[in-house]
Amino acid sequence: MKSQKYNFDITVTDNTYAGELALPYVTAAVTGAETIANNRARLIEGVVHKAVVSNLNITDPIQAAACAGTSGTNLDLTEQVLTLNDLMVKETVCRGTIFPTFIAAQGRMRRDGQIPPDFAEFLLASVAAKTAENLESLMWAGDAGSVWGLGLLSNDGVIDEGGIDNSAMADFTEAVTDAAFDASNILSNMNAVFNGVAATPGILAKEGAGFYISYEAYAFFQQAIAAQGTDMGYNRDLKTVTYLGYPVYPTAGIPNTADVIAFTYPDNIVVGTNAYTGNESASLIPVYQYDGSDNVKVSMDFAAGVQVAVPTDGVVGFAFTA
Repeated sequence: MKSQKYNFDITVTDNTYAGELALPYVTAAVTGAETIANNRARLIEGVVHKAVVSNLNITDPIQAAACAGTSGTNLDLTEQVLTLNDLMVKETVCRGTIFPTFIAAQGRMRRDGQIPPDFAEFLLASVAAKTAENLESLMWAGDAGSVWGLGLLSNDGVIDEGGIDNSAMADFTEAVTDAAFDASNILSNMNAVFNGVAATPGILAKEGAGFYISYEAYAFFQQAIAAQGTDMGYNRDLKTVTYLGYPVYPTAGIPNTADVIAFTYPDNIVVGTNAYTGNESASLIPVYQYDGSDNVKVSMDFAAGVQVAVPTDGVVGFAFTA
């Protein structure tokens, strides 16, 4: 029996979504990044090019009552500048290649009682999901191609001593850890970071304060916890493990090749985007109508950037040599 090609006719209208119309797609590309999606960072929307992240600290403001008070001059205002990076996505997608995935998604959504998207929405959503994965990496490591610039743990795409020294977390307390993590040393390395945190105990009172580590380091941590005993390991939900009572966050943006641990709190990690400014856009271009191919082009234009609110509110564990 001859196998017959499945003929389909999926048309894509030439559409440009700008401003609010682009938000469902551009916002998905930003908020889909794991650190943002899991509320492990503070998201600021509506930023135009730059934003000043202010932190007000007042120590011991109470004084004895008197007819005329005297200022204690104990107010400290710190400001960090978050600069957006202008970004774009330009992808060419073959209708025939993505069609089987689209049909599978249609069936799955029908079974789940959801309304299946049309093909154009599916294309934009698929590109947005991959964009979010890429954005997650750029947020933490930056990149050497100058697409992003300042990352949380590097500015050149490589998380090493030089990268950390030029990252948004450059002023975090440094804790010296092993050069390579494994199941036998991950707990001692996390303890070294926690010793640094104990020197600035105010961090521990911050909501959500915890350890940010790669998925490989997280796997080592799970193994180490499981090895402590049956009650603490195999009969426990290892997706919500903690160390000394503080959350351990597996972070896709920290590559498995980077043996690094960051301890801070979600409100200190600030992500800015130009969503709701009207400057974001998404476009679908059905080039198959003009060049004889079966391709559709998807483009997005938006801006994003990262910064930390309080430069010293954190600890970075790495095999520092200086």
